[in-house]
Amino acid sequence: MTEDTVPRKRQDESQHILKKIPDEILIQIISDRILREPSAEIKKVIHEVSQHTFSGPLPPPTVLGEYDSIQEGLADRIISMAESQQNHRQQLERKSVDAAITVEKRGQNYALLLSILIIAGSLYLIDSGKEVSGSILAGATLTGLAYIFITGRKKNKKDNDSTKKTS
Repeated sequence: MTEDTVPRKRQDESQHILKKIPDEILIQIISDRILREPSAEIKKVIHEVSQHTFSGPLPPPTVLGEYDSIQEGLADRIISMAESQQNHRQQLERKSVDAAITVEKRGQNYALLLSILIIAGSLYLIDSGKEVSGSILAGATLTGLAYIFITGRKKNKKDNDSTKKTS
């Protein structure tokens, strides 16, 4: 065996043994070793591995201040961009709500007009001596409208409930 194969074999054996030890125990052993013998290399590795995260439209104030140190006024531009995006989003939401209200009103108006026409037609049939046809037309129309009104409300309520659960 050469000089390189002996350390390589020991390293392979060590890795094989380490794979059998649970991660929690290895982490505990390493952290105990770091606490007992904090070397400069370990401190350097720990320092370089640290990570900063944030969520939201704006970075934290300390990071935002660093943007200004790169280029004067950059932080103000970032804040303006976030405000502009928020205004845009609110306008889209407002348009969406207004469109939904308009569609709902239009549907209600058409339903009212159609109901009046059908009831007027059934009254005309009854007046012209066709009581059975007029009654069937009026009864079926009113029954259908009541069914659609009731089930439509339940369906909308179920849709709203499922939307809330998925949000």
